[in-house]
Amino acid sequence: MLLVIDNQSAFIKKFKRQYLSEENFDYVFFDHNQPITLSAKTKIKGIILSGGKGNPYEPLNLTTNFVAMLNFNVPVLGFCLGHEIIAVAHRGRIKKLPEYHGKKEIITITKPEDPIFEGLNKTEVSLVKRHSFYVSELPDTFICIGTSDTCTTEIIKHVKKPIYGFQSHPEVSGEDGMLMVKNFLKICGII
Repeated sequence: MLLVIDNQSAFIKKFKRQYLSEENFDYVFFDHNQPITLSAKTKIKGIILSGGKGNPYEPLNLTTNFVAMLNFNVPVLGFCLGHEIIAVAHRGRIKKLPEYHGKKEIITITKPEDPIFEGLNKTEVSLVKRHSFYVSELPDTFICIGTSDTCTTEIIKHVKKPIYGFQSHPEVSGEDGMLMVKNFLKICGII
């Protein structure tokens, strides 16, 4: 089963309507401030942390994101705010951009051999972005696997675990974005 933490993202709701609801696997959504109430028999195979408003330091209650990461030793994929939460949870840092970034951007993939990029067969993709913050200091346990003009840490990955963060929104960025999301679901053993 896929566990999705919704941090008030319109994009994750669109992803649920246009992709998840059509697929033949189980998933469960919890709001960012809602306790995770699952049966002990529930087998979580992967976690998605959605984008949303704010940042990991603001008073928005993001506890459920951290609880999910602490309680399930499974692959994790973070979009936008979820990406920033992953970085902060592993002792990285974020900073505010000089101005809000709200358009598609070319992302350069620096580790095309990574399983998240399987079948992409290119080193540049155009992904939707909507954010005011970025990961300014990468945690020691992470590497950068994608960059952009706006963010040097556009796509990050844990060095030993299948934990990924995208500053962008691949879940609403067309075929290339969905290929990467599906690759994550394959890594989880969900599809």
